[in-house]
Amino acid sequence: MALVLKDRVQQQGSANTTVSFTLTATVPGFQDFTSIGEGNTTFYAATDVSGKWEAGIGTYSTAGPTLTRDTILSSSNSGSAETFSGTVNIFVTYPSEKSVNLDASGNVSALGTITSGTWQGATVGVSYGGTGVTSSSGPNSVVLRDANGNVTGVNNAIIGTTFIPATGGTTTLVASSTQIQAVVGAADQTIRLPDATTLQVGQFFSISCASSGTVTVEDYSGTPIETITQGGASQVVCTSTGTVAGSWGYRVFAASNVTWGNANLDYNGTITSAVWQGTPIAYNYGGTGLTTFAGANNALYSTSASTLTAGTLPIAAGGTGQVTANDALNTFLPTQTGNTGKVLGTDGTNTLWQNAGSIISAEGLWENANTITQDYAISSGNNAMSAGDITVALGVTVTVPLGSNWVII
Repeated sequence: MALVLKDRVQQQGSANTTVSFTLTATVPGFQDFTSIGEGNTTFYAATDVSGKWEAGIGTYSTAGPTLTRDTILSSSNSGSAETFSGTVNIFVTYPSEKSVNLDASGNVSALGTITSGTWQGATVGVSYGGTGVTSSSGPNSVVLRDANGNVTGVNNAIIGTTFIPATGGTTTLVASSTQIQAVVGAADQTIRLPDATTLQVGQFFSISCASSGTVTVEDYSGTPIETITQGGASQVVCTSTGTVAGSWGYRVFAASNVTWGNANLDYNGTITSAVWQGTPIAYNYGGTGLTTFAGANNALYSTSASTLTAGTLPIAAGGTGQVTANDALNTFLPTQTGNTGKVLGTDGTNTLWQNAGSIISAEGLWENANTITQDYAISSGNNAMSAGDITVALGVTVTVPLGSNWVII
């Protein structure tokens, strides 16, 4: 039931030990306790002719009628229930223990908790635990969390931004620093993250480099975490607050000159470090189109306008088609079969093996061996000449075809 207070309520009665009062005679000029109402509580005070007194909270009942002494606030018995004798005067009062009063400065000090009420005064400011607003819609409205602790906004959330001129120095952030830190200018700059012990896990900062220099992001102990180049940005998230350095997770955003979609990436700068894990890069994108080489020391050459091949470089691509020096030399020489003892010459168009005697010396001198040690046939239509004494080794044949001459000088 409710707490009820009424003006000028008083009756006489008798005490039932320390439990209750039985209410009897009314007092001229006062209401009786029926004005409090069945089952309601009220503040009361009681006195007897001996000077004993008591103040407390009691419950009124029409049965008797009685006022049960529920709570003793103060009494002549050191705050405990008093033992009254004879006739007792019981009346409704406003005990000091339950009163709210203005102090000398006109202020009220709270004595407990307001559990039910409707505030009809001026707006309660934020500094007094209020919101400072009178409604919760439109601009300056109160933001409330749902049952999951989430906040839903109608429009954009405005994130605090700080622009830092690049000077080649170090900017140290604190727990209250704005979420976005944008470095501008034409120099390098270092951003030192806050003392992690002053943060909460999940607090993050977005750092961008609009400077022509670079931005180095480091933790509070000075350990570098990330380097951001011109046009790039990085988001760092605090994942541990156990030390001043803390632990940070981060992700780097692409520079402003990079665009991409579901299938394409367009970047007009220079890739200085990357591990490609996708499909082979085609020749028309600066790649080879290949995934493996057949062996060591392979050359890369084209076999058509759109195909690259790795292997031994063929003659058509400027190679020899061979893997050893001797095989490479034999590839370019006329066949050596049946041409023992001959020398390499030319007919003016092609190279060919020739007998040594068919070589003309530009200096006017030429030499020949004085012993013929292997069979030799003078070419048909040619003459041969030898200088000095000539010895034909045993079993060796020199063939002079019809119409040809061999002259020994």
